[in-house]
Amino acid sequence: MARIHLRISPLVGYLLALAFYSSMMFLSAISEKENTDSFSLDSEEPAFVRSPKSSRSQSDHVALRDANDFYVRISTLETKCRKMVRFGGTYCKGYLDNEKYVCLDDDVKPNSRNCTVYSFGVGADTTFDDMASYYGCDIFMFDPTINGSELQMTNSEREAFYPWGLSSFHYKQNFSIEYDGKPTEKLEGEFTTYGDIRKRLGHQKRDVNYLKLDIENMEWSVLPQLVKGGHLDRVSQLAIEVHTMDIIKASPEKVLPLLQSYWQILVSLKQLGFLRVSHRFNPVLETIYFDRAHNQSISTCMEILYVKRGFNRRRHLQSRLPLPEVPL
Repeated sequence: MARIHLRISPLVGYLLALAFYSSMMFLSAISEKENTDSFSLDSEEPAFVRSPKSSRSQSDHVALRDANDFYVRISTLETKCRKMVRFGGTYCKGYLDNEKYVCLDDDVKPNSRNCTVYSFGVGADTTFDDMASYYGCDIFMFDPTINGSELQMTNSEREAFYPWGLSSFHYKQNFSIEYDGKPTEKLEGEFTTYGDIRKRLGHQKRDVNYLKLDIENMEWSVLPQLVKGGHLDRVSQLAIEVHTMDIIKASPEKVLPLLQSYWQILVSLKQLGFLRVSHRFNPVLETIYFDRAHNQSISTCMEILYVKRGFNRRRHLQSRLPLPEVPL
């Protein structure tokens, strides 16, 4: 049998090696994407909105330079989630609205057999709450501006609705609501504090794996109370629809102080261990502020998800620690 001698020049060898390396990198990328997708409950990847300037390191305690600086900082992610999923959402004006993202990384993910979700600001869209209930969580839904009998809950065994609104103090307010094809309905809504709601439900010692706040600009009065009262100690993930539309009608000299006060509240969350893992501007709400200094339009409403890294590990260690001896 004749022998075949194959000679490979150095250039051809280099090209073959390069092709082999590129192929392996491509296959590795596909494998990593498949592993990530296997944890996703939705094929659509979350859109992380970053400003081109967000890679710059900025001190949380340095005063804001201008309005644009606030939105650059708030869009800067402080940690990553490898297993991000989307719960719920319906299309409005061509955009997906009311969807919420949940991080399923091991150190923060809700236990699919025993978890609790507080959903403040349900409106008429229960898709997030339904999906979270099918994941395995007990859902406690709150909204004083709607009639609970009108809600289309699909998993009533795990979903409970309460006509209470979240506030920094207790009060009642009348609402007029008009449903499609139905006359206007009058409701008396009750607002109360987070601590009072926990007490009413008997949840003082219960972890809240996911706290959703969609309370129409009231987050700025509620969040400081949650922080100062230690109410976020038992919270693992915090989803906030952030509203800053007050600057649209504010006089120019009041815009920066207003944004500075908002920023300091958000910084207090980081001091408790909460890190921004997702940020998306809300295109449905047409609340645009025109920044004359940078000649640009800015959406003043955004969805932000915070996670407290290592929450599950800390809870596991605490559960294994011996009880302290208390003298009788």
